[in-house]
Amino acid sequence: MTEYEPVIGIEVHAELLTNSKMFCSCPVEFGGEPNTRTCPVCLGLPGSLPVPNRRAIEFVIRASLALNCEVKEYSDFYRKNYFYPDLPKNYQISQYDNPIGRNGWIDITVDGTVKRIGIRRVHIEEDAGKLIHASMGEESLIDYNRGGLALMEIVTEADIRSAEEA
Repeated sequence: MTEYEPVIGIEVHAELLTNSKMFCSCPVEFGGEPNTRTCPVCLGLPGSLPVPNRRAIEFVIRASLALNCEVKEYSDFYRKNYFYPDLPKNYQISQYDNPIGRNGWIDITVDGTVKRIGIRRVHIEEDAGKLIHASMGEESLIDYNRGGLALMEIVTEADIRSAEEA
């Protein structure tokens, strides 16, 4: 019988602790009445224009440097199209071709041995709304307050070979 070796890459999403959402000035606070922290930008209404959150970009630059990434002088955002009920715009603003950080690494120690794990990319994207399934699955409610929150995504290379390394 052939032995198999695990080959693992990890994708981590972390909410950035900003005072406002990624592309609008709506406040970021947990709780509150559903759908009270929204605006034309985070709902994707026609004519509304997103403005990037400077603090979120600064956080991702810092994280990229901490992960030994190349930090790009130029980065851009694009719209990933989705058709989900918790995404009122039917797209998510994200980065792909030009992430803020790329080609980094982090060293881990497993059983006294240092191993380097590659970091493919560190980029920003916005969160979706929150689906709430109620009444034993007979109805679903949507709270858009979370929609547009700033998220940092860190993607490793597939350098991990065990659960312990992960």
